[in-house]
Amino acid sequence: MLKFKKDKCIGCSICEVICSMEHEGNINTKKARIRYRDDWPQIGKVYFCRNCAAKPCIEACKENALALDSDKNLMFNVDACTGCFDCSQACQFGELPTDGKYPLFCDRCDGAYQCVNWCPTKALTKAGEK
Repeated sequence: MLKFKKDKCIGCSICEVICSMEHEGNINTKKARIRYRDDWPQIGKVYFCRNCAAKPCIEACKENALALDSDKNLMFNVDACTGCFDCSQACQFGELPTDGKYPLFCDRCDGAYQCVNWCPTKALTKAGEK
């Protein structure tokens, strides 16, 4: 799970760039699983799936496109998704990025946490890290 420290964020958007590179193979921040917003009223806010404990998105998904892996991490099956965004509506944080067609879930780069590794100010950390 990712943690965001707003007071450390400088708004560089490296998290978005590295996320899109990791998942899309090119820089396309509209496909990033993490989004930095700097427009009112979301000034300095970062949006991403928090892989929260409750996971209301799973129950909201009528297509069974969401499931848990053996480590209780959220897994998304884009082939099963119809793009209804019921999962996004169910998100208790209201912070699930989309590409306009599908929701974009953070998969923690399969444990590599590239956004955490590249964040120059350590505004992003893994849960449990300081």
